[in-house]
Amino acid sequence: MKEVKRTEEVPVSLDINGIVDDLQRGLISAAIYNDATIHEWEKDRVFARSWIFLAHESEIPDPGDYVVRSVVDDSFIVVRDEHGAVHALFNMCLHRGMQVCRSEIGNASHFRCPYHAWTYKNNGELAGVPFHNDAYGGDAGLRKEGLALLRPAKLATYDGLIFVTLDEHAPELEDYLGDFRFYLDYYLKQSEAGPEVRGPQRWRVKANWKIGAENFCGDTYHTPHTHKSIVDINLFREPKANKRKEGALYFADVGGGTTYRLPEGRFEDGLRYVGYPDEMIDRMRELWSAEQRALVEDARFMVSAASVYPNLSFVHNWPVVNEEGLVVPFISIRQWQPVGPGEC
Repeated sequence: MKEVKRTEEVPVSLDINGIVDDLQRGLISAAIYNDATIHEWEKDRVFARSWIFLAHESEIPDPGDYVVRSVVDDSFIVVRDEHGAVHALFNMCLHRGMQVCRSEIGNASHFRCPYHAWTYKNNGELAGVPFHNDAYGGDAGLRKEGLALLRPAKLATYDGLIFVTLDEHAPELEDYLGDFRFYLDYYLKQSEAGPEVRGPQRWRVKANWKIGAENFCGDTYHTPHTHKSIVDINLFREPKANKRKEGALYFADVGGGTTYRLPEGRFEDGLRYVGYPDEMIDRMRELWSAEQRALVEDARFMVSAASVYPNLSFVHNWPVVNEEGLVVPFISIRQWQPVGPGEC
């Protein structure tokens, strides 16, 4: 069989140097959003090397709880074992590569492959092989001890957010997030217990994954136009959609986002304006640092949309929910999952 060597050569049809030159001049080639070669490179150089969000700990509160999530084409079972530890297990049987778990969510003490019924504990350890003696001659042919479902190179959490990386040389998660943690805390640190995540809701969109990710990390230019209808039906408190352009744009290491401009007043006045009750305001005052509180009280900014490289986004909003004008803020976690170069 002829050996096939991996190459880093650029296909003739793709002018990567021209794309880079355009970027340096402030222009973005359409190829970035629809080229199949670039999509393959992203799987190898972006998603295989970054920290990728999989789930939140509140989605698997009890022993045995699990959800199935993915890093592009790779499926993972995110599960809490019988001792409360969280694992991310590659959803592929060691035997013949069959997908072990085909349910999206559930509770299980064991996972059994539907092909040959190899069975694994919810910590990933191989627990059973049918006809072990007849098929393999027992431990002499197949030693079960030490065998387990594969894992990503690293797993770590930040305030309940569960991340994995496929790169064993990746920095630690907190170092990776860097200074963006300052802004991330506004979404996650609103109580000692942290957020409780509900969902997910899913949409399949004929668009490249980067469109959504970059939109959330700084495209306030679209807001007065795309979201004007929200103001027209009185779903958004502000009387004009272009009020949203009065915020600030920031970038911090692997993250970036936008803020809302709050009216003048004290810390509690700003948070009441966007719908927070006093009980929550008191908790925020206690949990946020002096610098974080100053962003609200002195600079008069509150976080809006943000993205963490490569494909995790957050949005903070405050719709009017009844005819009396009650404002109720919410936080949405969004992830732009690549399906192909032109779909997510």
